[in-house]
Amino acid sequence: MGRTLEDIISSESPEVVLRAKEHAEELRVHIAVTKLLSNLGAGDVPEIDPDVLNSLLSLKRSVESHDCRLSLFVHMPDGTHHGVKI
Repeated sequence: MGRTLEDIISSESPEVVLRAKEHAEELRVHIAVTKLLSNLGAGDVPEIDPDVLNSLLSLKRSVESHDCRLSLFVHMPDGTHHGVKI
């Protein structure tokens, strides 16, 4: 039987695990924002400025440090809205 994810993580250095978790968090935020933009129906999803993603990550970490969660919503002119958990 192969190694579990927990086995692999426990065999890595704490620095490697921390960086992997940070990278995974960056990817989750990027996916969430991409999903939100694709729900707007404007055709191709525009590139997301890395500074915007970094700002969202910083805001997310700040919010989560207070045991809260961050969501992002777009309210459309027709009254509908689209949102994602960041």
